[in-house]
Amino acid sequence: MFRDAAMCAIVRGLLALTLALSVLANADVLKSAPPGISFKTPKATHPWTAIKVTNPTHNVQKLRSFRGSKTNSRSVAAILGAHQRQVGGFGYENITTTTAYGTQYATDVIWNGFRTMLLLDTGSSDTWVVQREFFCIDYAGQIVPQIACGFGPTYPGDFQYGPTNPEQHMFIQYGDGEVVTGPMGFSDITVGNITVARQEVCLANTTYWFGNNQTSGLMGLAFPSLTNAYLGTSEDHDPGNQLEYSPLFTSMVNQGKIPPLFSIAIDRNSSSGMLAWGGIPPATGIDHAKTATLDMIITNLIDQPATAYEYSFYTIIPDGWQYDQTTDLKKFPYIVDSGTTLCYLPPNVAEAINEAFQPAAVYLWMYGAYFTSCTAIVPQIAVVLNGIRFYLNPADLIYREMVDPLTGLCMTAIASGGSGPFILGDVFMQSALVVFDVGQAKMRFIPREFY
Repeated sequence: MFRDAAMCAIVRGLLALTLALSVLANADVLKSAPPGISFKTPKATHPWTAIKVTNPTHNVQKLRSFRGSKTNSRSVAAILGAHQRQVGGFGYENITTTTAYGTQYATDVIWNGFRTMLLLDTGSSDTWVVQREFFCIDYAGQIVPQIACGFGPTYPGDFQYGPTNPEQHMFIQYGDGEVVTGPMGFSDITVGNITVARQEVCLANTTYWFGNNQTSGLMGLAFPSLTNAYLGTSEDHDPGNQLEYSPLFTSMVNQGKIPPLFSIAIDRNSSSGMLAWGGIPPATGIDHAKTATLDMIITNLIDQPATAYEYSFYTIIPDGWQYDQTTDLKKFPYIVDSGTTLCYLPPNVAEAINEAFQPAAVYLWMYGAYFTSCTAIVPQIAVVLNGIRFYLNPADLIYREMVDPLTGLCMTAIASGGSGPFILGDVFMQSALVVFDVGQAKMRFIPREFY
């Protein structure tokens, strides 16, 4: 029964969350969008945050990175295009979609006095931790030993303030096929120096999960329109029963704990990074004079009417891409997503950039990704944001841990996003301090030195 529900949810999710990513005539207007799909620029809600956005904050916590032999496409944002990249062949697995390994980032959280570590995801909105007595299932919905899901310490308690009333549950499908469900209730959640009182959260009791054996759940930092709460039993995920609620970051702002922004600085050559609430971290190697500021774009998603007038993903419209001496200024919307490892580009741009590797990268259909020599010379690649070139670190452009056993080739960090969505993942975020300035309805990017 769980398998049937999960598969229905997958199909519904792929239909309900398909973005129309059309070519832009300019930076403000998308043309040729299908009926019911649109993009628009919202208005600022807290103009005063522009003054504080460059101020370092004391509300900073460290991030920990976990690397594996696969790429990370755990985010809900990744599900939008995952079905286009699932093209497996005999004896192979699609490493861009089958598991959520690869570089993942997590941070410490105190959940009703219980210290745990949750993955960080700007491409989803729900926050949850796995319960001690949970069911781990496989793809077929069959119960398997808990160790197969790879969680860290499980949460031993219940909701601090009881379950929601009326009773409701969370059901979420991630981009790599993982499924998490469980009851919802209220508990105090502490991140950094900030305690969010009576936050609505989920205690996961059934999961299909590819864990790293250290983290115990996930913290979603996107907007209320992407929350996944439903009335009724855990088997009932009808869109008519879906309820929107205030996720963690939204509650933090509404309770007056911080100004409405947060920022992330990923340190690529260490096992850490920084997450700053209400400001920016004291990150090294940044040049404030080169800050690029772009509008957040509201994305109207099929069958999710709330997204027509509310934020959903952190979506921006770059100027284009530059690779070696070539500049492509066609404009498309991109989701800035910490829950996805690679950068997913329009197919023709991804192909052109991969051809610029020496030797040229080739597309291996059994993986749905591009591969080149593990010692290839990489092109100079930059995404252009508000006229500023943000160069991707050459060291991040070839994944030497991901080798095709037949050819001995290594996977590149630039992938085709099909018809969308297009994503700026961790490969990009490792080269910039990224400020999610919700109060100003802006995304701000500050280049970081390669080190």
